[in-house]
Amino acid sequence: MAQRQLEFYQALLARGIQEIQALELSREEALRILEALNGILITPETTPLLWAGVAQRLGDEDPTVRKVRSLSPAGIWALADAAAQFWRGNREVLKEIIGE
Repeated sequence: MAQRQLEFYQALLARGIQEIQALELSREEALRILEALNGILITPETTPLLWAGVAQRLGDEDPTVRKVRSLSPAGIWALADAAAQFWRGNREVLKEIIGE
């Protein structure tokens, strides 16, 4: 059962990454999002409002915030996962979310 759930979660993240890549974020935009997420507690309960944390730091009218807000739950989970990886030292995840 645990293996099945892990596979499901990995598929969800893969779909979310595709969605993030479809936003065609510039490297600068992606870094601004990741910076905005630095230090924000990301839990299953707070993940659906991840965009609000970005908005609080970048401003509601920032075009980047609109992009983040447009993400589906899969995209938000993938972004939360990418931010956690990035701030744990995996800088390669930046390339993944911008599609390099």
